[in-house]
Amino acid sequence: MRKNHICLLLLTLLPAIPAAAQRLSLSTNVLDWANLGTANLQAGFSLERRISLHAGVRYNNWSFGSAEQGSPFQNRARTASAGMRYWPWNVYSSWWAGARAQVEEYNRGGFLGHSETEEGLAWGLALAMGYSWLFTDHWNIDFGIGFWGGRTRYTLYRCPRCGRIVSDDEGRPIQNAWKWFVLPSNEIQVSLTYIF
Repeated sequence: MRKNHICLLLLTLLPAIPAAAQRLSLSTNVLDWANLGTANLQAGFSLERRISLHAGVRYNNWSFGSAEQGSPFQNRARTASAGMRYWPWNVYSSWWAGARAQVEEYNRGGFLGHSETEEGLAWGLALAMGYSWLFTDHWNIDFGIGFWGGRTRYTLYRCPRCGRIVSDDEGRPIQNAWKWFVLPSNEIQVSLTYIF
């Protein structure tokens, strides 16, 4: 009986879906994919003519190389974000400026001959601006740049896979330490966007 009520409710709401669907977007940042295969997806919803809300996720669980074949390296991350964009002209067209809250669990290191690896949890606010180029009725290319800053709690390891914690100048392990940060990170973007 309960299934019948749910089906009836869905059929009643079905006519409203096309109107809402014209306000939705899905995008992926091509530069993130080039960043050691970081999978990413962002959903957008236009609140009104000049404001849109966005929520995104990023995932990279890959490690490359090995101690036997050379220096291992990784840029592993799990990121979630939510924010908004302001569009001076119209949503999903022309210039935009945005802000969002972001949290990221990360483990990165082993790059350019530096074996130290930082693992931690970062959270903060991101500011960005960009341009959205509409090249068909449903497809856009977004170009954006910005930065995100906040606080991170981290542990510093001697190498990506050894598990040995680095000590500071006074011999104390750098474990569960706190620091402030400002990074361009994933705020540099060339995104492919589909607008429903």
